[in-house]
Amino acid sequence: MKLENNFSVAAAPEKAWSILVDVERIAPCLPGAKLTEVMDDNAYRGKVDVKLGPVSLTFDGNVRFVERDDEKYFAVLKADGREARGRGGAEANIKFSLDETDGGSNVRVTTDLNLIGPVAQYGRGQGIIVAVSEEMVGQFSKCLEERVISGKKVELAKQTDASASGVTIFIGALKRWISKIL
Repeated sequence: MKLENNFSVAAAPEKAWSILVDVERIAPCLPGAKLTEVMDDNAYRGKVDVKLGPVSLTFDGNVRFVERDDEKYFAVLKADGREARGRGGAEANIKFSLDETDGGSNVRVTTDLNLIGPVAQYGRGQGIIVAVSEEMVGQFSKCLEERVISGKKVELAKQTDASASGVTIFIGALKRWISKIL
């Protein structure tokens, strides 16, 4: 499944890029995510809690930069994870890049997502998965703008409770999905 998202930030490309590739700095802004280990400058371990409809999923996994061009503002990440309760897994290839816009930068994110095992059945309702993706990116970009780009420190201890985050994401995603249907 291919997911495409865009968002803008009020920072020049040089500044925006240095923030976006600083995984430790931006991890607290990704809804439901928790960075658990920095393996090296390009590889990380973590957990992500996601709610798809009535189902709550927790993925334990890895993400690593497989390509990164700091001059062209382009990167490719490979992520994989197993659902904590043994309901399958997910793999993703994530490409992101940014371009200068008036007053800031536009960030483009393209994700090739593959759900594996029993969890793949949730992929049948692709509309809700797309809506959840859009909601997560929206919350991420808002946090990034308000807390990171503005210079305020985001502390891991102040991350939103994962279950509350999952519900908030699902409600926002449901609203997006319904608005597209109507």
